[in-house]
Amino acid sequence: MAQQLMMFAVSKISTVLYDNSSTIFKNSQDDSSSSYMVNLAFGVIFLFASLRLVTLKTQSTSPPCERIIEEAERTNRRNGHENAGFLSKEAGFSPLQTMKAFPPSHAAWDQLVADLPRLIQTQTVRDTVTKIPLLDASPEALPDMYLQRAATILGITAHVFVRMEGSEPLTLKYDGHSDILPPSLEIPWTVVCKRLGRPAPALTYVDGVVANFTSTSSSHSGVTLENLELLIPTVGTKEEHSFVGIMIEINAKTIPILHQTIEAQRSVMARDSSSLKDAIRSLHSLIKQITRILSRLNTSRAHETHIDPVLWTLTAGNLGIPWVKGVVGAAGTAHPFFHMMDEFTGRFEYLTGIGQEAQIVRATYPIHWRQFLKAMMEVSVSEYVASSKDRELMDLWKTFTSSYHGNDGLLGFHRRKVFGFLAVSFRIGRSTTINGLGHKHRTEPWHEVDQELEKARLERRCLDADEHNPDTEPSSDKVFVSELIKHNSEETGYWFSAKGSVYDASTFMQKHPGGDTVIALCSGQEITDSLKAVGHLTNTSIRSKLERYRIGILEKPKFASSQIEEVYMAAVELGQKAAEMENVYRRNFQLLNGKLTTLDKPKILTPKKARHLLDAKNRLQDEYVPALAMLLDALLESIAMLDMKLDLDTTRARMVGLLSPGTGPGTAARFLDYEMALDTLRRDLSRLTEVKELVAMILGTFEDAGFPSSERSRLESIVGTLNRVASHLIILTGK
Repeated sequence: MAQQLMMFAVSKISTVLYDNSSTIFKNSQDDSSSSYMVNLAFGVIFLFASLRLVTLKTQSTSPPCERIIEEAERTNRRNGHENAGFLSKEAGFSPLQTMKAFPPSHAAWDQLVADLPRLIQTQTVRDTVTKIPLLDASPEALPDMYLQRAATILGITAHVFVRMEGSEPLTLKYDGHSDILPPSLEIPWTVVCKRLGRPAPALTYVDGVVANFTSTSSSHSGVTLENLELLIPTVGTKEEHSFVGIMIEINAKTIPILHQTIEAQRSVMARDSSSLKDAIRSLHSLIKQITRILSRLNTSRAHETHIDPVLWTLTAGNLGIPWVKGVVGAAGTAHPFFHMMDEFTGRFEYLTGIGQEAQIVRATYPIHWRQFLKAMMEVSVSEYVASSKDRELMDLWKTFTSSYHGNDGLLGFHRRKVFGFLAVSFRIGRSTTINGLGHKHRTEPWHEVDQELEKARLERRCLDADEHNPDTEPSSDKVFVSELIKHNSEETGYWFSAKGSVYDASTFMQKHPGGDTVIALCSGQEITDSLKAVGHLTNTSIRSKLERYRIGILEKPKFASSQIEEVYMAAVELGQKAAEMENVYRRNFQLLNGKLTTLDKPKILTPKKARHLLDAKNRLQDEYVPALAMLLDALLESIAMLDMKLDLDTTRARMVGLLSPGTGPGTAARFLDYEMALDTLRRDLSRLTEVKELVAMILGTFEDAGFPSSERSRLESIVGTLNRVASHLIILTGK
């Protein structure tokens, strides 16, 4: 556009001067003033021509992505809004301005979101939203400048409507929004999203994160967790503020990174390796800063901004999961920072599940973002570095890219951070991630998510070799499984085993960077796979720290026959599952005594808490007890193979109805007040603990030296103990 204006200006002046030149000379050929005017005119022509040459030269050294930013700035200024995408040198991918209120005609939406914490606490969201008036979202009624605020408010309200109230499974998918949303919400949301150029109504990352804040910072890059407030908070808790706020702060710190990527590409275009090295050094430092910001998303109570992963799961964690078939949710893959860095570092494969998801998300980006990312691909820094043969430059590039997608870099750290959160979330009832990972009914679905994230990291062509650490010799103290599973509480201590060793994490609970909840959930368990996933078994410093808490080796008894060993291993599975279910159910006390909304008061059972506790009780009856019953049945079967004459009919008869998971709606009684909920939790937990301890007694019988397979009295005693286990399971189901 600038070139066209310049060309127009020069040609127009030339034409005017040429057409009038005869008149000028005719009126006064000897007039010095006329001569002066002619010279001045030709001087102006020369000046404009020179300026045009300078402009063309400047553009030739300006990276394509920089030109896209400048064009976006002009477009947004001309439009009077940023609906085509937040993109500027001043604010990066963040908005330059945020609309904080609607005109009076749409004030009902402002009032609705102001009431969200109270509506969620009282579980009256659906009733309230259904009754609000149907407001007109057409261009005649709602100007373009209000569209982004409307998209944020309507999108968040829709997700609150579906995910913060009701009992629909997280994995349930509808054909369309109208199948669950009322017209007062679904119709204007559809209109707003269509006006923004989106293919269908959806809560995007722009709506829920990028545009969802205000800040007291004097600069856009100075926005931090401490000086920002969410524009549309749903529950108003520190879990919500910290989780969303950290993502917003990362977007703010993307601004200087954007500038340095432009400078790096400018250096490549000028073939200036010295300047490129400076830009890469700056980028390396800035990426490390992003990693430090992400590390503040912490579940350790030792940190001021710590997040309770249980409360996070039941609020912010589940909020973004979509409910319409084919809709991709606003997960971390949608953050523009990752897309920019992937293009800048030369990623060219998107074949993994998460990679394909990233491409789908990018296709829904605002037009300015898509143009910017496409322009970023036009100048390849990675190819320039590879062909430079400059050893220093190549080493700098490798160090920088490793700080982004290396195993010990940002993406490796992000994967381990996600693992810690989801290891808690899935255990307490979450069945899927925002975009569908973990719903394949694996025993430990958080491992599925971890593996997919690792595949996506490796797809970026950073194949870091795993560190090899020779196993240290374990201490000689022997610990049997019967002891391990009993150490999973504050009273007994928190033990776990990994790679044949047993560790006591009791004194490390409050110091653990990943928080005490995840240790409590893993206690009494064998967790080698989990420690591998988070890199604790390959990181030298962490392995060294881990050794301080080693208390012995996990001992397995020697058996007279393989049949006895099969019985023992079946009992081990039952015992560890009982300890795991006890750990999970104990987390309900965090829910009962925590804050799910900013309005919650101590020892008051809110409707929202009552709903989640009812869900937990139904999971106990319909999922946990059947899982334990199936392991109990397998143990009885292995005992029968050991001694066919044992009478197992009584125990098996009592288990009728326990082996099939519940398929209908939950039947647990609703909680009426805090004391009722507290009493129920205590009674249920006591029975789960008793189940675990009874199985520990059985394990202890096998672990005693010289267990005789022929001694029927011992086997009969074991069967009697299992009969007591069945009794507790029956009571837990409420049958």
